[in-house]
Amino acid sequence: MSAELSRRAGHYAVAVAEYLLEADLPVTGIQSCGPWRDTDGAYLDVEAGISFTQAFQDQHGGGGCGLHWAGTSGWCLYTAGKEDRYLSDIQWPEAGLLPEPRLVAAFVDAFRLDPAKSGSSEQPSYRQEGQDFPMLLDRLAPYLPAQPRLFEEPQIRFADLHRRTYENRVRRALVSHASDPLTHLYLRQGELTALLHLLEYAESSNPSALNRLLAADLGARAGRPPEAAETHKDALQEANHRRQAP
Repeated sequence: MSAELSRRAGHYAVAVAEYLLEADLPVTGIQSCGPWRDTDGAYLDVEAGISFTQAFQDQHGGGGCGLHWAGTSGWCLYTAGKEDRYLSDIQWPEAGLLPEPRLVAAFVDAFRLDPAKSGSSEQPSYRQEGQDFPMLLDRLAPYLPAQPRLFEEPQIRFADLHRRTYENRVRRALVSHASDPLTHLYLRQGELTALLHLLEYAESSNPSALNRLLAADLGARAGRPPEAAETHKDALQEANHRRQAP
């Protein structure tokens, strides 16, 4: 039962992460675990979590910032101090044990606008630790994937969601600014090379035609006049083609 609780809690975290990614938040991963005992013998209930990029964490405390779901208290958003990285603030939305993913995303939006007023510092309690696991399994069931054989594990499901989300972001950025004027951005040769290395790394990790074409376009424009942007724009053309494809 512990493994199944972990799996279902993970899929619930993926459902929440999907709403956060749709809001252009920089989500990097999801985690979950079933009930277990730590090295001191303390009992810990089922849990899940959502992590963000370090840049996002730096904006909100500097030491760390993330979402955590406890099987007894629901979601909370925590921040850590920059100096000691100890949790300095925890906010609870008081939205129930399993709020809809859109409500969790709205809670994060409220936190970004006004952290002090985004929730309560009092931890709620919706169920007793270690109790009613069959009920919890049933309540988590609606968040299981529609294609269980393809995405049985939540980490695989999140990886696919993450890849598709960022590819869509790249495509939208290329297409939506197709007619914008050129941006004058002066780069040292080493900075351009570093950027091309990062794009190559992204291509090797998650093969994408847009990654490959964008790197080729940028490399071909180096040292050329501004008119080169009109000649080397294969990534833009590919993004536009994908937008028009049925």
